[in-house]
Amino acid sequence: MRGWLDEKIPIVSIFVIPYLSFHLLAAFVVPYLSLKFGSYKAFLVNGFAIIFGQAMLDIAYWLFQTEVPRANVNDQGFFNWVLVHVIYGNDQPLNGFPSNHVTWSVISMIALWRLRYRATRTAWYLMAWFALIIPATVFLGQHFVIDIYGGIFVAFAVYWACMFVIEKPRLDIHR
Repeated sequence: MRGWLDEKIPIVSIFVIPYLSFHLLAAFVVPYLSLKFGSYKAFLVNGFAIIFGQAMLDIAYWLFQTEVPRANVNDQGFFNWVLVHVIYGNDQPLNGFPSNHVTWSVISMIALWRLRYRATRTAWYLMAWFALIIPATVFLGQHFVIDIYGGIFVAFAVYWACMFVIEKPRLDIHR
């Protein structure tokens, strides 16, 4: 699913920093902040959104395997070495659409957006960091641009579904 824009995007190996940090941030930091500054329900929404989002991604990867060919990158320099040996060496190129990193990052950004008035600086800094993870998927040659859109769609769909099931917000339709 390589598009015309994907052909023009260079490999920028310094993006390994945000790319690799996403596991720690999405799995531990955002849930902790949801408990500390949000509520138990906000924590559950975030957790279940990640679980169900990952389940949807795994089903898509199993049913519709899309290959993202690896770029030829020399391993000269620290960030290139990490890209070639850590990321390319451990990640199979068959889980392209939608992007896992984008899905988890967008779910985390939505959770942080909801905390922006309680943990102001932390929420904004982390949202900016998660915003770097999204282009990192393309700048490292792990995904195509279309994979980002798929990841965003999955993230919003599962987050809002989980929010409506767990928090049961009132929708004042009849005013």
